[in-house]
Order: sequence, then structure tokens, then C-alpha cells
Amino acid sequence: MKRTYEIKRYRTANSPDFVKALKLYSDNIEPEYRTDTNEIIYWIDKFHKRFGDSFFVLGLYLNGVLIGYTQFAYFKEEKFVEIDYLVIEKGYRQNNAFSEFTHQIADFLSEENIVFDYIICEVGCYFENKEPTEDSKTLIRLLKMAHFGVIKCAYYIPRLGKKNFESQMRAILMIHASSELKQIKKETYLMIIKALLYKYYQRWYNDFFNATERKEYQVVLDDVYGKIEKDIENRKIIDINGYHNLLPLNPIDFNEKRATKGIKILSYIVLFVLSAIAFGAIGIFIRKKFDLDLSNQTAILALAIVVASLGTSLLFGNKTTFATKLVEKFIEKL
Repeated sequence: MKRTYEIKRYRTANSPDFVKALKLYSDNIEPEYRTDTNEIIYWIDKFHKRFGDSFFVLGLYLNGVLIGYTQFAYFKEEKFVEIDYLVIEKGYRQNNAFSEFTHQIADFLSEENIVFDYIICEVGCYFENKEPTEDSKTLIRLLKMAHFGVIKCAYYIPRLGKKNFESQMRAILMIHASSELKQIKKETYLMIIKALLYKYYQRWYNDFFNATERKEYQVVLDDVYGKIEKDIENRKIIDINGYHNLLPLNPIDFNEKRATKGIKILSYIVLFVLSAIAFGAIGIFIRKKFDLDLSNQTAILALAIVVASLGTSLLFGNKTTFATKLVEKFIEKL
């Protein structure tokens, strides 16, 4: 049987199949990633009228059967599209359904004459030092196949609504352009972040919060922006990677990444021990030879840490000290 894919836009809460599409969305999205469907119903025909920017909700159909859901926003001034969700019913996640979905969305944007420089997609990944979920890894790989790249710096999703505290998490921000980007300027990245936080998240929830809750959420958004800004404060250019092997394609690859980390950690420990022994011996020699007390343990440890950090950095070609990298790796686990 011939497979025919089609995409339909739901313009209002009364659009045919809209409630059915929300049910598909709810059934296939974990609670910590889920936007309240009542909020989607509220904004579907109000967002553009209120703000001038656009909000779209679309359904993907296969031979007339609803199998997918997506919602995204378009920021006219900043010229980028932000895709919130790409959801496909479990029984249809094969036969290139995801690829068809992304192609259908691209055709829709073209037909709607939406002029954009970038398409952005957030992938919520993990909490603190945990690894990304399998669903997140799969989505990242699928987006890479659709020519999205990974913006190589820290990103955080702010809390969704009043009570969904689990939704605030580390994330990966992915970007698509007409050509596969390798870099963007710091100013461009911060422009995108500001629009996401203050022209999307803040606008979205203002109507559902009272005055006190709005102030509290402002603090949440400012904290997220501050973390992101601090992460890139010494950079002029933001690297974009991930077209190849951002995340492993199989468990063996992941074990290889862990093995590499283990080698670095072991190298650091070995260099630290050797440095401590060397500086200790030098301190004893100088004290005996010149009657000077340079055997202070704190100084020896400090010198050993510096040498071990520099030595490991040089050994593995890092641009910053390995001690800093080591802490980052433990936190990010990516």
C-alpha cells in the first residue's frame, strides 16, 4: 500500500482533530517534558494577536490517520523558528516517519512564506550528573540526520509552569540553517537565548501566574540566562558540532568515551603523585643543603596540582586546564 504523508495546521481549539492531536501528544511525552495542554489550547489562536510572533500547532497524517504532533514558534524580529515538540505515535516510529515529518514541516514553512535564518530545537537531556535518557539520545541522532548541529555550550530549560519542578534541567540546543553551520557569533547565540527565555517562556506563563509568581519566574529565567552567559563570557565564537558523533550511536561507542575519560583521570592522578614526590624531594634537598624550610605540605600539594593540570592539558591538547575540564566532565557526563 502506498504511504502518503500529509501535514495539517490546527488554527483554533475548535479545529477538527485538535483535541485528538493533544491526546496523542500527552500520551507520548513524559511528564517532565510536557507543557500543560490547557495552555496550548489557550495560546493557539492568541499568541500571534498578542505578540506579533507566531505559534503553530500541526498534525502529521499517514494515509489520513493522525500519527504525529508538533508545535513551534516563529520570532519575526530575530528570524528563527523554535520547535517545541516533534512527537510520533509509537506504532509509527519506523519507515522514515521522522524524516517525512521534518520534510513536511520544511514545506509548510516555505508555503507560509516564513523567512528565517535558523531553526532551533531544545532537547531536554538530564538532571545534574546523570546521562541523557535513551529517548533524548535518539532524538539528537534523528535531528543530526536532519542536518541539525549541536551548539557546544551549556544550556538549561527553565521550569515549565508553576509546579513542574522536574522540567528544569540541563539540555542540548540544536540549530539548523540552510547550510550546515560550524560556528555562530556569541551575540547571535545570546539573541536566540533572550528570545527563547523572555519572548517565549515568560510570555507564555505570564497569563497563568499572579504578580508574585511572575516575579519568582523572572528570577528563574534570569538565573538560567546568567548561567548561559557566564559559560560563554570568554568566547567570541560559539562552535557548532554534532553532525558526527556528538552522542554515541551504540553502547560500545559510549564505553569508548568513558574509557577516554578514565585514561585522562588516571594520567592526572599519576602526574599528581609524581609531582608531589618530586617537589617533596626537592624540598628536603634544599632544606638539607641550604638550611631553608621549603617542605611545607600545602605548597607541595599546590605545586603538584598545577603541574598535573598543565601536564595533562598538554598531553591531551586541551585549551584550558584539565582540572577545570575534569570538574565539567563530572557535572555534564557528556
